[in-house]
Amino acid sequence: MNAPLPTQTYYIDGYNLIYQSDNLRNILHTDLEVARDKLVEQVIRWCASTGNKAHIIFDGQGKRLEQSPNHPATNLVKILFTSKYKTADTIIERAVYKSKKKNSVIVVSADRGITDLCIGMGALIMNPQHFLTSIQDSQAETNRSIQKTQTKQISTLEDRMDTNTLDHLRKIRDELDPH
Repeated sequence: MNAPLPTQTYYIDGYNLIYQSDNLRNILHTDLEVARDKLVEQVIRWCASTGNKAHIIFDGQGKRLEQSPNHPATNLVKILFTSKYKTADTIIERAVYKSKKKNSVIVVSADRGITDLCIGMGALIMNPQHFLTSIQDSQAETNRSIQKTQTKQISTLEDRMDTNTLDHLRKIRDELDPH
């Protein structure tokens, strides 16, 4: 029996990831909140399908660290906005430092400073483009699975019977209803 894969925890620099995605970057120029929400929705779906955990950290303008009002925290995904005195990199650095299982922590950022620092502490690094591809691949697999389930024809009881049983039942039917 195969042991389940260990759960990974992803620390995602939210705006860094948005700027790495052509689609989200284009939306960002029109509506910042919509771009953030689309990213969060994609990560939530991805975590639900993989079982991994994610912390999406956005540089904020608040007075303290706060959770997203649009997306309440779930068991798998937490969305945080930093205070105006901290950056997403600061929060990620501290989380990696405090982690007891650094080899299960993956930092998603293209920022060389934070990625080098986290590698030095024992965390793994994932390029934002690779992470976005993982999300897209997972969504495509989910869509294929749904489509396969929807197009699969439901067989009738008659289709599942062996020939002898089916012939016997037809004979009984004909004897009961000679028309």
